[in-house]
Amino acid sequence: MTVLEWLKSSTRYNFEETTFQRIALDREITESDSATTLTVRDKELFMADIIFESLIASPSSTASQSSSHNGFQQTIGTEQVTDAKRNFDMEMMKNIYLKYDDPRYNLIDGGKKKITFPKIIDVI
Repeated sequence: MTVLEWLKSSTRYNFEETTFQRIALDREITESDSATTLTVRDKELFMADIIFESLIASPSSTASQSSSHNGFQQTIGTEQVTDAKRNFDMEMMKNIYLKYDDPRYNLIDGGKKKITFPKIIDVI
């Protein structure tokens, strides 16, 4: 099984093949390499990247689509990410990126500025 085949089988999302190729190339892994060469770190970061792609870079819902040719027919149903699923996936993705100190963590969470209030000191 190649890395590209492993990526495709690791998700329920219907991404274009080029999306999976880009995910592998972004991690500097050739999509034609054997999946047996992947480390646990690689697999977890790939999973986080797939979640990133589904939550950040893709629409939250897609319409169903059908195609046919010479008696062959393929139908892909609608997909929608619910708020509960989105929140769960977002936390999982952030935890993986944080675990491996991946730069995407800062892209997702690091840009948030928290409001801080100055200490109030009573002056008599």
